[in-house]
Amino acid sequence: MWRLIRGVLLVGSIGLAVHLILPEIPGIARSLRLVAGTSHLLVGAAFLAEVASEMCYAELLHRSVGAMDTRRPGRWFMLRLTLTSYGAAHVLPGGGAAAATVTYEALRRQGLEPARVGVVMAVVSVLTYGVLGTLFAVSLLYLVLGADLGPAGTAASTLFFALSFGAALIAYWAYRRPTFAKNIAKAGVRLVGRLLTVEGFRRKAEERTARLVSHLGEELRVARRQLIVHSAEAPKLAALALGYWAFDVLCLILVFAALGVAADPLVLLVAYGVATTIATIPLTPGGIGVFETVMLATLALLGVGSDAAIPILGYRLFNFWLPIPLAAIFYPTLRRAGPRL
Repeated sequence: MWRLIRGVLLVGSIGLAVHLILPEIPGIARSLRLVAGTSHLLVGAAFLAEVASEMCYAELLHRSVGAMDTRRPGRWFMLRLTLTSYGAAHVLPGGGAAAATVTYEALRRQGLEPARVGVVMAVVSVLTYGVLGTLFAVSLLYLVLGADLGPAGTAASTLFFALSFGAALIAYWAYRRPTFAKNIAKAGVRLVGRLLTVEGFRRKAEERTARLVSHLGEELRVARRQLIVHSAEAPKLAALALGYWAFDVLCLILVFAALGVAADPLVLLVAYGVATTIATIPLTPGGIGVFETVMLATLALLGVGSDAAIPILGYRLFNFWLPIPLAAIFYPTLRRAGPRL
């Protein structure tokens, strides 16, 4: 309970700071006048797009569980679980780890065996983050080849692209050659430790990196075996993972359109891919503050003015803040067994 209270206070304080500081950026005051002319129809459409995103994830979870156990919980239970885990990720320290814990415990209470829950979570994680990783790589490639960012911006984009390509290679090696991948990752951490001349940091980082690479490789192997066994279901699961991100970015585009802030949808998609991926790094719960800053900076590099801050905050009302009260409402209901289909 104390961790929950601290998490709520942390998220609240960071969110308050973001929402107080960003409007002070030069040019934001001018965009506030756009609120008066907001299209309520488009705002409603943005809300429905965010709901559709959550429903895609819930259906992905529902079908993945169904592949393991025909007595799967109903879709309404999965939607409540999705919103609860999403809200937990935005409040509790650890972000995605907290959401995974909520999902694991809820599915276990529904009678699923631990091994089967692990397989379900591996499949869902590989598919969703695989789609996000692809979007991130394409976004960086666009920044490097298709945008005039200047020497500094191009160099930074190239560096991030190289790092993401290296991470993809380590993930592939973790799947095919686990020992080799662990040695490569530990060597990289050892090099960073020498540059920082921090011995304690190096030892702990090597141990955690080895565990992370082993866990990643096991998840990839489990997901591949499961998708091969259920090959007829695999395209549907991949489409749902794609829909989860596609409807979320559609919500962002519709909020920009509702407020009348001019921005090319392709530019918004690129900025979304970069900001969302970086926000998944567990620096703050749910990437609060990180997403807004990276999104605004990327859009500025791509020629979108400071008016973008208002629709970004509007999008985060749907994407970040709305699931938190819903999670508080739905969490107690997850302790009861739902109808099975």
